[in-house]
Amino acid sequence: MSTSDPNVPGEQQPEGTPAQTQQPAAPQQPAAPQYQAPPAGGYQQPAADPVSNIQLNYWLSVFFAWIPALIFWIIEKDKGDQRATAFHVANLNFSLLRTAVGIGISILGLIPYLGWIIAILLWIASIVLFVFHIMAAAKAADAYRNGGSTDPFIFNVPMVK
Repeated sequence: MSTSDPNVPGEQQPEGTPAQTQQPAAPQQPAAPQYQAPPAGGYQQPAADPVSNIQLNYWLSVFFAWIPALIFWIIEKDKGDQRATAFHVANLNFSLLRTAVGIGISILGLIPYLGWIIAILLWIASIVLFVFHIMAAAKAADAYRNGGSTDPFIFNVPMVK
C-alpha cells in the first residue's frame, strides 16, 4: 500500500483514511495597550494659554460693562495664574468705574441745572472711558504675552484686589 502525502499536489488520498488538512495559522493579534497609571498627584490637564480668556473678557466687557468682567474674575481667580488674575481684576475695576460713571449720569441727570451740567460732563467722560477700554482690549493680549504691566489701562481705580 502506498501512502500518499496530502501536501503533495496531484496525489490523492485513499478513500478510507481521514484527510489530514493543515489549518492555516491564526493571524496574530497586536498586543493590547497596557494601562498606564496617571502621574503622581492625579490627572492634570495641560496648562491652557490664558491669552484667549483675557482677550475675550476685555472685549465682552467693552460692550457689556461689569457682567463679563465679574464672571471671568470669579472663574479664573482660583486657577493659579496670578498674572492672568491681575489682568481680570484690572478689567473688573475699570468696568466698575465705567458703571459708576453711568450711574452718576443717571442720578445727576435728574437734578435741574447744575446736575445737568455735571451729567453732560460725565457723559463726555463715559465716552472717553469707552475709548480707553477699547484701547486696553486691543493691547491686553500683547501686554500679557510680553510680560508687561498687569494693568493695560491708561488709569484705573483699584476697587477689587
